[in-house]
Amino acid sequence: MASPSLTELNEVAMTAREPSLSSPFTPKPGGVDPLGLRQINFDLMDLVFPGLNNIARHIRPFTLVTWAWRRAAICARDHGQERAAVADLQDFVDRIEVIYVWSQLMRAQGTDLPGRDVLAPLIATGQYTFGGEDWRVKCERRRYSTALSAPINYGPGLKTLGWLRPDAEGKGALVPTQLVYEAIEAFEKEISSYLGLPAFSQFGAVTVTNADLETLREVWAWDRPTAAEQQAMAETLAGDHANKYRRGGIKLAVSAAKHLNDGTDLLAVRRTMCGSPTDFVPPPELHVAAEAWRTVQVRQAFRLALEALLHWILRRLDGGPMTTSALAEAFLIGAGDGPTTEKWLTPTGSDGTGPADWVDRLEKSLAPLDDEIELLGTIRTALARSLAEAPENAGSERDDRLPLVRAAKEAREWKDHAPQAFIEHIVESWIFGQHVYWSIGRGLADARGRGKTILRLKATLEDSGWTLAPGANVADRNAPQATGDRLETAITLLREAGLVT
Repeated sequence: MASPSLTELNEVAMTAREPSLSSPFTPKPGGVDPLGLRQINFDLMDLVFPGLNNIARHIRPFTLVTWAWRRAAICARDHGQERAAVADLQDFVDRIEVIYVWSQLMRAQGTDLPGRDVLAPLIATGQYTFGGEDWRVKCERRRYSTALSAPINYGPGLKTLGWLRPDAEGKGALVPTQLVYEAIEAFEKEISSYLGLPAFSQFGAVTVTNADLETLREVWAWDRPTAAEQQAMAETLAGDHANKYRRGGIKLAVSAAKHLNDGTDLLAVRRTMCGSPTDFVPPPELHVAAEAWRTVQVRQAFRLALEALLHWILRRLDGGPMTTSALAEAFLIGAGDGPTTEKWLTPTGSDGTGPADWVDRLEKSLAPLDDEIELLGTIRTALARSLAEAPENAGSERDDRLPLVRAAKEAREWKDHAPQAFIEHIVESWIFGQHVYWSIGRGLADARGRGKTILRLKATLEDSGWTLAPGANVADRNAPQATGDRLETAITLLREAGLVT
């Protein structure tokens, strides 16, 4: 049953003559960005790897979807349709996507493609008819979730990397760009003996069985792109027509991997791309990309340190309410104290680590959280070192997302105070101030848009101090994690394209 609208609630209130009980409501805790800081991470990543995400990391799906749009147009032409309906073209592409993932799920070595849980029943049943109400519902459910073309999967990259572009003559239709024509031609040659199958040559309802895919599943395997596909990916990632920021980021990643003798261990490449304290010095033309990458990692460390502190605080509140002062005192007992905030934030000597290492240590200290002293010391180090690398200006970073430059300015204002006072400021302003602001703001936005009904607020202030919000003690056992920085996607695509080994 749909929730009543605001107008309906007003009408009920106007006609009511006596109080009444509302229906029981149990809040559903949730929210993945408790301090509202993650958007800055995404914005900064767009200065290094724009167009990439953390999912679309294989070449063959780019080819498959691009080819499917062209194949749909060819089928329309072969059936005498000068301009096919976009809905028919989209239906054809949706079908090809499902058949492809279905076939790859049948391979003994499995697949690294979205949709396993949704499409596994097709294999169990042994056949499926692409048509009718069930297919329509399946398409709607997949459109924004498990489809290869979904916005969270390969959809954005297909356009931003330049594999597909809008068809100027058909609103909503897509066509391949000239850059990737040789790639889809090579792909079609690989599967040429299967093009007569109804699923590849007809619009409307068709039935596909496991038997139809027994040999095809290996012919168009996701992990065996052709040389032409490899070249197309290399060009769209970092060629002359590629986005200049991505071109710089990709070339920086390749240079770092070469510096490591073609090593592609993610942490090693990530820290090498940052430069100091490694001995990697990027060539002059990559200095902008290197600075942008280091900024991504520094901001990542700062954000994760604050979310780790919130996580620790919520665990502490499991035992009952605590005042800001008590939380700050407990933190300093674990992390270590100092005579002044300035001294407390001044690292003693160089430990040979950089921002990528700080992030890695935070994640390892958080999961599993066995050593509280280790975690608090790691939080202190990450905060101190990231504040020391704050930029001179916030640029486009919004003030309500706590830009690092603002945090560093506030830290300097507390430099002559005892660390206890500074930590109390962090707890009340950087942690709970940010948390309450974003939790309530997003909750109101959800309510106005009749969106999700979840309780993002994890703690409230009572007379006895900070206390857990209802349900928060169950939901907050999962430790925060670093935001995926797209490097794994970049390295995987580079490896498949033959640019690194």
